[in-house]
Amino acid sequence: MSAILTMLFAGLGRRFAYWGAIVAAVGVAIWLLIRQGRLAAEAELAIRRADARVRALQMSKDIRHDLQNTDRTDLERRADRWMRD
Repeated sequence: MSAILTMLFAGLGRRFAYWGAIVAAVGVAIWLLIRQGRLAAEAELAIRRADARVRALQMSKDIRHDLQNTDRTDLERRADRWMRD
């Protein structure tokens, strides 16, 4: 009787170890995917912020250049039109 119980428990132990290893492997894989996804999203956000900053700086430079190269009468005309709208 004890031999049968020993074989039964030994088989259950192997099954639990097998299923436990599978569950642990799936859990680690899911954790890694979530972690990599979060890091990729943070990197993409940093890139988008840097691109937006570069665009804003370029636009500011272009506007400043336009203002410096435009004559005074044209600037007054544009200001008057802007104030009317």
